[in-house]
Amino acid sequence: MAKVSVIVPVYNAEKKLERCLDSILGQTFSDIELVLVNDGSQDSSLKICEEYAVRDRRIKVFSQENRGPSTARNTGIDNASGDYLYFVDSDDYIANDTVEKLYTAAVSSGAEVTICGLYYVKNGVEKEHEITYEPGTYEGEAVRKIAIDLLSNHSHRFLPPYSVIRLIRRDVLEQPRLRFTEGIIRSEDYLFTTELHFRIEKLCLITDQPLYYYIDSDTSITNSFVVSYWQMVRRINEILLSRLPESDAVKRGLDTVLIYRSQIAFSNASRAGNIKDFNAELSSILRDKTLFTAIDALGFREGVERFKAYYLFLRLRLKPLIRFRYYMKYRQNRRRI
Repeated sequence: MAKVSVIVPVYNAEKKLERCLDSILGQTFSDIELVLVNDGSQDSSLKICEEYAVRDRRIKVFSQENRGPSTARNTGIDNASGDYLYFVDSDDYIANDTVEKLYTAAVSSGAEVTICGLYYVKNGVEKEHEITYEPGTYEGEAVRKIAIDLLSNHSHRFLPPYSVIRLIRRDVLEQPRLRFTEGIIRSEDYLFTTELHFRIEKLCLITDQPLYYYIDSDTSITNSFVVSYWQMVRRINEILLSRLPESDAVKRGLDTVLIYRSQIAFSNASRAGNIKDFNAELSSILRDKTLFTAIDALGFREGVERFKAYYLFLRLRLKPLIRFRYYMKYRQNRRRI
């Protein structure tokens, strides 16, 4: 049994997969197993995975029909044997001492979750993401505060909800069982890690050490149109509302993130491939009573401070102006194609 299981969901990643796998297999910490889950790739990704498995006995390859990243990660979790779990996306890569530093920090602190820093990489340029919290070990109420902040803090130096910067002690995901919610293809990390943070008692941050390289490309899933994205946002909101502890702070955090995600949903609508899809996505947001209840519940001053003019447009129900603004963005996006 390996000390750390590194789980990589793979979907049509042939162009960047070898770089990802090489960065994992070249770790200074060698007591790992690499769990590769091919999620119905249509390119040569599965072949690449199988070729690597022949060369390195630490690799296990699983293949399934395309069911999305959440299901692929769950397959990885269920077939992993390590004491700790670590996720890497197939188009990203990690520093050669990532696992060693995360594992050492986790064991020495006794933390259930250990988080490292990261670089965003776009067009070959690396930019470190700075994080508000000081490095160190957090316990009890301090952990709870970070969990509350994770719900709705989207400031410049926020703590990202990405699973790929978290080393997770395996037993934390059992009793009760916690997995990625299947059917969610955007913000699945946010749902999973938020639930995760509300169930732990000790957290270790080595966020001053950027060890993960997060590739930001125009062709990634986060930059493409997602049908019914707003319905997905609402589903995540309802799941968290039902699963997290009842408190004013939790409800306030979920209301705030709903407003924040509505901005993303409008931008997603502007990337629609045709006017019918654009109108359908936009209308689903503008007609959502829960969203406008959350807007009215947020203090006027706080709303303006957090969301600027966007909050005013929503609070004053200036829906025609909102529709026009995102219609112009839709037109611009269509001209780029």
